This record gives sequence, C-alpha cells and structure tokens, in this order.
Amino acid sequence: MNNKNELLTVGEMAKLTGVGIRALHYYERKNILKPVYTDPDTGYRYYSFSQSIFVSMIKNLVEFDIPLKEFSDVVETDDMTVLKNFLEQSIETMERKSKLLKAAIGGFEKVLQKMEIGKQYEVGQIHQRKFEEKSYYTKQYGQAITERIESVILEMTHELYGNNVRRVADIDDFDDIIPAPDIGYVYQYSPNGINYYGFFEIAKHFTHKNAITIPAGTYFFRQDESSQIGNAREIFKEQIEDRDTFMVVETEELLLSKTKVSQIMYELRLIVHN
Repeated sequence: MNNKNELLTVGEMAKLTGVGIRALHYYERKNILKPVYTDPDTGYRYYSFSQSIFVSMIKNLVEFDIPLKEFSDVVETDDMTVLKNFLEQSIETMERKSKLLKAAIGGFEKVLQKMEIGKQYEVGQIHQRKFEEKSYYTKQYGQAITERIESVILEMTHELYGNNVRRVADIDDFDDIIPAPDIGYVYQYSPNGINYYGFFEIAKHFTHKNAITIPAGTYFFRQDESSQIGNAREIFKEQIEDRDTFMVVETEELLLSKTKVSQIMYELRLIVHN
C-alpha cells in the first residue's frame, strides 16, 4: 500500500473529480472502482491520485450512456488488452453519439430559424424570399392526394433506410440525416397534366430514381393555417400567367405559427424556371 498520507479520502476524490461521494460508494459496491485501501479500524476508504483517471473515464461512460457493467467486467479481468479493446469500442460509440448530438443541435437551430421566419410574414399573403437547394424523395399520388402524408413518409423512410429503421439513431450514416426536414406535397403542372407527390427532404448526396432537386432561388410563397395545395393555381394566378409548366411545393410546418405551438401551418412555394 502507498503511504496513507499520499492517498485521497472519498471526499477529496469527490472534490477533485466532481463526482459525488454517493456515486463513488456506488462504484465500489458494483465493483466498478474500488478504493486502494480501506482502514480496518475506521472503515474509511482511500484512493490513489492515479484512480482519478478512471473516475474521469466513468464520467464519460455515464455521459454517453455506455453501460458501467461493461467497465466493471474490464476491471475484473485486470488485463490491459481487454481495457484497450473496451476503450476502442467506447470511442466508436462516443463518436456515433457525438454525431447524433450534432444532428440534434442542427435540428434545434433549424427550428429556431423557422420560428423567426414565421414572425416575419403575414398569413394568407404572397411574399418572396430566397430558398436554398433542396433534395426531395417523392412518391407519386397521381392526379389526386389519396393517402395521409404520415403513411407515405413511413413507406419512403423504409425504402431509403430499410424496414429496421424506427428512429434517427438507427441510421448507419449520420451524413444522411437532415435536421428538421421538409415534408409535404408537390404539385407538378405541365401540358401533359397534373401530378401530386408526397415527399420528405433527404441529403443532397442521395441518388435515387424517386429523388428530385429543387434548385436554389428566390420564390413566391404563402403561409396558411390549412392546406391550400389544391388551390395553388388560383393563389398564384398572377405569378404563373402564360406559364404551362411549374411546380408548387407545400410543406407542413409546426413552428411557423406566431402564437400557438400546436397550430400546424402550411407553406406553399411556387417553383418556376425561366
């Protein structure tokens, strides 16, 4: 044993690492981190300074929701190779969760941007603003919308990512994730007729026969409290005069309302090519 004067009490280890005394006692009971010395007369527990490294490891494992039982098994083996393998696997898990966290932050930032947009424009009025390029994965309805968008989105998600994907965390490549993606309908008008599509936004690097690209540009748009895609030609009557080919995108938006969080808003965007 090291000189007891060179060891840290439970309280000192707690202050040094920021981990509570109760947590340190819990780690001991679960054989995750045992004191290097327990005084047989007083029952006081003592830790070496070097054990603070393991406490830091444990904090990170807790933060990234990696089971401490796995670390306990490593401790029991007392094998450096086992520890090395555990750390390498933990790094992979942490990197994946870090990417997921980054995607979540991006989603929150996008929500805030939409809230700001919602405050700027009057409902039911036509405005203009710049839109960035978008890629949409689509499913054709035909000449009428016959299914709820939710069922179409679920079907398209399974087509792209597989039937086992039930949440964002299940997707293999986080570069595929679009924070707060656009979802809704596309109304496509041409001399050959009208077609409706359900869609959701996908990463630009996706290539698929059912994917379409909406180019960046300054477009007319209108926000409403109910779906207006069926009235798109009348709403944009002046803007599409003498045009026989155009597209209207309608997104379902939960966060464009100025007042009520629960109020779903719909945004029509007129896409025309010169």
